[in-house]
Amino acid sequence: MKGFPVRTVAVAIMVTAMVVASTSPALSAQSDPSWRTGGDARACSAPLSFDVANPRGPGQGEKVLVIGDSVTRDSRTMLTKALKSSGWNPVIRCFGGKRIDWAMSQIRDQRAWKGVPKTVVLAVGINDMRWIERSTTRMRINKILNQLGPSRNVLWVNLYGSNGDRFSKSKQVWFNTTLKKIAAKRPNVHVVPWAKHAQAAKIPMSGPLHYAHKGLVLRTKLTVGHLNTTFGELPSTR
Repeated sequence: MKGFPVRTVAVAIMVTAMVVASTSPALSAQSDPSWRTGGDARACSAPLSFDVANPRGPGQGEKVLVIGDSVTRDSRTMLTKALKSSGWNPVIRCFGGKRIDWAMSQIRDQRAWKGVPKTVVLAVGINDMRWIERSTTRMRINKILNQLGPSRNVLWVNLYGSNGDRFSKSKQVWFNTTLKKIAAKRPNVHVVPWAKHAQAAKIPMSGPLHYAHKGLVLRTKLTVGHLNTTFGELPSTR
């Protein structure tokens, strides 16, 4: 640009870049307008549906629906980041204190909003074991899996906690054993053995039902790792 001062050229380039950036399409997200919390502080913010991600990594840009309780709420930020880093396009619906019956209602809401994707992660059950009869809980495990159907990929994170706040190790063992038996009869359902890994790592607890940061990190890594290897498209080794 002969005849123009260097400073003038630099300013012109910067302004042009700003204009281009402002007119380029940005990755956006829509929130579910039907989400209601009733002012409950245990709730997550509204589920977000992101624009279609670039096909890459094990997720290949595919949507994944995650439904969980307070542990999912506490790890929501790191879980979203980890899923996106593996190429998944996540929608997370979480609310502290909720149970399997609530998860079934979330599947209905998701279907009415954006549709239920092919892959679903369930991380509920500990609050069922605190309050609900075992026969009802067993029935609800089967009911929610029937609701999702045999053609969807389902990953269920099993339970880990300590004795207290209406939960116990015996309740943990019953639920995890029951879930494992039910999943064994359904080829599309896989269980993340969180309890085994949490116990082996001796994760620090912040209460009978909740984990300190180290536990949240490990649970996130384990969940996304199992999702990648079980339902993701891994690079060819040839």
